[in-house]
Amino acid sequence: MRITESRKRSLAKALSFRAIEIAVDALILSIFVETHVAIGLAVGLELVCLVLHFVFERIWNRIDYGRKVI
Repeated sequence: MRITESRKRSLAKALSFRAIEIAVDALILSIFVETHVAIGLAVGLELVCLVLHFVFERIWNRIDYGRKVI
């Protein structure tokens, strides 16, 4: 038996994590630059990271290392 994650699950995990990260990044960046610039930078950076995170999750989904089927 092989257990895998669906693409929708990987995407939902990546999106929810990135939404939290955008808020934290924007808050931290707003200390150093104007708020609208901070939000733009945070969103841009997180979009790139979202794609990387999604690809990373999909690659690891193909690797059985550390998985157990009970």
